[in-house]
Amino acid sequence: MPPIQELFKKINSKRIQKETAWIIFGQAGTAVAGLFGVKLLTNVLGPGEFGKLSLANTIVALVSTNFLFGPLGAGLMRFWAISRSQGKLNRFYVVSNQLKQHTILISIVVGVVLAMAVAFIEGMEWAALIAVSTAVGIFGGWLGLRMSVFTAARKRPLVASLNIGNALFKPVIAACLVLLISVSAFWAMAGYLAAALFLVLLAERFYMSIVSDTSVPVPISDNSVTTDIRKNIISFSWPFAVWGSFGWAHMSCDKWALQSFHGPEIVGAFAVVSQLAVYPLIFGSGFLSTLVAPVAYERAGDLTQHQKVMSAYKLLASISAIYASGAIILMWLYFMFHHNLVLLISNIQFAEFSFLLPWLTGVWGLFYLGQILSSFGMVANKSQAYIAPKIAAAVIAGISTFYLSVKYGVAGVVWGLALAGFVYAFWCFVIAVKLVVHTNTEKSFMHEEII
Repeated sequence: MPPIQELFKKINSKRIQKETAWIIFGQAGTAVAGLFGVKLLTNVLGPGEFGKLSLANTIVALVSTNFLFGPLGAGLMRFWAISRSQGKLNRFYVVSNQLKQHTILISIVVGVVLAMAVAFIEGMEWAALIAVSTAVGIFGGWLGLRMSVFTAARKRPLVASLNIGNALFKPVIAACLVLLISVSAFWAMAGYLAAALFLVLLAERFYMSIVSDTSVPVPISDNSVTTDIRKNIISFSWPFAVWGSFGWAHMSCDKWALQSFHGPEIVGAFAVVSQLAVYPLIFGSGFLSTLVAPVAYERAGDLTQHQKVMSAYKLLASISAIYASGAIILMWLYFMFHHNLVLLISNIQFAEFSFLLPWLTGVWGLFYLGQILSSFGMVANKSQAYIAPKIAAAVIAGISTFYLSVKYGVAGVVWGLALAGFVYAFWCFVIAVKLVVHTNTEKSFMHEEII
């Protein structure tokens, strides 16, 4: 039976039906809450301040997702199931908390240095915005680490609720502070910080409950167990830190290129269109990855059984095809209704670049296709294979967006992103094909040895 049909057959089970429903609810709710947040903030902030907030959000993403916390979260999600199967969850939790503390400390140091540098170059207004953005990133990254464990433990209702709460509370509290105190990106980001702090405290309560429920005792005297888990998590995670940083450059260079040559008002108008393009793609890729990635990890196991590994690969190939088809349909819808949709989530001040909506959807569709295809390497524990494509795509995006922004304005930025997205998606596709071929070759070699 084809793997995608097998997955759908499993969905008929009551547990999988509930999990699927919660994943759909969580991803759709997050996307809707995110678009609602854009609508809310564009009505309390003008294009200039919204542009500054969009730039500050790139710092949040760098700290919380791309640099350290996100890579560590990927490692925790990958090795939670392995640690559980080996009866080592108590040591896993000890190691994860140690790594979390080290990551927070490093992020604080980096944030302080960055804020001081910005204060010297741009002044205290931008330095204050960078500082509060770094704090939001730290708490957001902390939340992300807990969410990785919740996802690995398949706590779907909890993950969905926290994701929606994160997407909803941040703009609501931000808008309240803007209206009560001052119409500025700084106070909007301060609202993000308050929401992130609340959600971290909430997530910690659930995390401690999961720790007490799932931790399985192992001999305390065996310190090598803790060392091995730490080495395995770091070995798996460090490539994410490298290509995550370059991935951040890829995803943020458009806004910084526009800021450099056209100012925050253009950044604000462009950011609205970009977010409308990205949110459905995040929903689609996030839903498919959240539903299938844990299943693929469990199916591949420790990579010793060829049939199980190939079954995981076939499942990932199926969701890649489904995602690509959905992205094409979305582009067509945006070609038809781009202006009305931009007005729906913002106002006339932000509709100048609505015509770019379908093109940006195609551009970011390529990027997220590459992200889905990278699951092949994650299953094979080959995360380092994506360092080169991430670096190459980021360098191409950075150079081309800045260069083409000068020559062709906002449209030039889109062309630069398109070039980088194509390179990244195609490279990830080639890696996926090579992994499948290598797995089949190993099976054939083992078969010959047995004969």
